[in-house]
Amino acid sequence: MRKHHIPISWPRRNPRHSRFPIPNTVWEHRLKPIAFVILSYLCCRHSHGATNPSPEMIAKGIHKSEGTVQKHLSALADAGLVTEGCSLAADFLSAEIGKFFTLPNEVFLLNLPPSAFMVYAYLLLIEDRKTHTCHPSYNTIAAATGMARNTVIKSIGTLLEKHLVTIEHSQYLDQHGLKWNGNNLYTILPMQRAMDAFHQRQLCQLEANAQHRKLRRRQGCRTRQETVSASANVAPAP
Repeated sequence: MRKHHIPISWPRRNPRHSRFPIPNTVWEHRLKPIAFVILSYLCCRHSHGATNPSPEMIAKGIHKSEGTVQKHLSALADAGLVTEGCSLAADFLSAEIGKFFTLPNEVFLLNLPPSAFMVYAYLLLIEDRKTHTCHPSYNTIAAATGMARNTVIKSIGTLLEKHLVTIEHSQYLDQHGLKWNGNNLYTILPMQRAMDAFHQRQLCQLEANAQHRKLRRRQGCRTRQETVSASANVAPAP
């Protein structure tokens, strides 16, 4: 009997299931980075049909304390972006009909600092959808996110470390022939690359922890042996 071989391939990710939309109007509210992260998490849950999460659930999802989440949920409610039941407000949801940008679901697993999360979101907002590149200046990013320039520079470093973006430095000549530094060219990397690096760091940390426990056990055994040897060498009293 002739056998039929079924080709093996990795399943393709469905963008509807692996990403979630955020209305472009979110930048008009000048949110603090942590409030931006909370609102993004609510957008993610709403996009996938999960509404009304508790503050405790949100805190676990974004790796923050429940007290911090409750504080900024109140600020978001005052801004008319969420309801008292931790759901997105109707006016904000209606903005999804207009222009929006998307973030990958896995971004919450990386435990990014809120400032780095917000900078990453801004880069995704302005990226060229075909080349996945953009070249804003530090000052432009700072003005859009409401953060200090030094905070933006530090956040870019975090995104590099997490394998979320790459940077190409550029230079240009002015009319007098002087060379100046231009804006960086940012390339948004596939989320899978960041997740692979994240899992590799976790494995390295587990190995380091196991090695540390092994050394502690050895030291404990050596200490007990030395104690027993010292007791055996003590001369009995006459």
